[in-house]
Amino acid sequence: MQVLQDMIHFTPFYVTFFWGIVFLLNPYHKNRARYGLGIFMLAAAAVYLTHAVFFTHNYSFYLKIDGLYMFADLLVYPLYYFYIRLLTKDLKFRKCYIWHILPALLLAVAFEWASIKTSAEGHKIYLHSVLLNHTFPAKITEPSLRWMVRLYFASRVVFGIQSLVYLILSIRLIRKYHRRIANFYSNLQGHKLAWLELLTITLIVAAISSFLLNILGRHFFEQKNLVLIPSLIFSTLLFIIGFLGNKQNQTIAHVIQDENRDDQLFEKPVSSILLKEKLQELMENERPYLNPQLRITDLSNRLFTNRTYLSKLINSEFKMSFNDFVNRYRVEYAKDLLAQDKEAHYSLNYFSEQAGFGSLSSFLRAFKQQEGETAGMYRRKLIKKTD
Repeated sequence: MQVLQDMIHFTPFYVTFFWGIVFLLNPYHKNRARYGLGIFMLAAAAVYLTHAVFFTHNYSFYLKIDGLYMFADLLVYPLYYFYIRLLTKDLKFRKCYIWHILPALLLAVAFEWASIKTSAEGHKIYLHSVLLNHTFPAKITEPSLRWMVRLYFASRVVFGIQSLVYLILSIRLIRKYHRRIANFYSNLQGHKLAWLELLTITLIVAAISSFLLNILGRHFFEQKNLVLIPSLIFSTLLFIIGFLGNKQNQTIAHVIQDENRDDQLFEKPVSSILLKEKLQELMENERPYLNPQLRITDLSNRLFTNRTYLSKLINSEFKMSFNDFVNRYRVEYAKDLLAQDKEAHYSLNYFSEQAGFGSLSSFLRAFKQQEGETAGMYRRKLIKKTD
């Protein structure tokens, strides 16, 4: 039984270490985001390794690597944020990333220096008072031990702030990226990062569990053997993240490439009123929305205007993104086809393809959003009217 418990303690380490090695063995230039995820996984592996050492009661060894735990623990959220940036904004690692790493580096180095200066008796006090019971020692005679305790609690405060700040920044980046692609592509399939919601949920779970751990102290989890539950949960979630991350391309690279390749610059802007009329005329007469690969640059080039100008016009005049604007025409076209198919000879997937949607799920979602009911319900109403 004890052997099984020890294996469960180490499972999050095995999972993160495995994915970290897999991602870092890939060429850096082919997918920098995946490489960033590999660094995140190795930092998480260091955290879970030190956790496993502690909860398997190897306290003497843990005290030697406590500085490593502090450094890796304070790196996890910044590295997660770097990964999100590499998927949604940056093409490569930037020098400004260093500033996000400084708190972890400075606190860990200072803690390690204080730990070296502290006696064996001081380490025992630190272990039993701070690590096991999460309390400030009643009497401290060694200045270095006092600094160890202060730095430990300071690191917990920094970690709590990080979890909130980087979570908010990551969510903002994801939403900004989704707005960007919605204003460029008419079909978002293959570009949208829907699975990042799982990463955000995982981050929230990690923040909550870490907060509870900080309040209750590690000894609480150790006494009740509750640490096995988060170990199993995190092992599963981290494996899923690694599996999905391994399949994920650096989407922002393709977006930037598409934007730069297709866009043309026109020095003389067209008036907004005239451009709006020409846009509606183009959509109604030539039906470019039937092309599943339609991009806003296809329209802007045909209207002899800039992409950004056309995008702003759609956002301001029609109060929607380019993607929603095109889907509105596609849904109306699909409704006309459904009205003609009174005996229901064709499937909804057929109408989805004919209207220019990239997938049936996109069609069903857009139809429900625009009409307030599903395409199936709308179709059944049409059939009843003809009976």
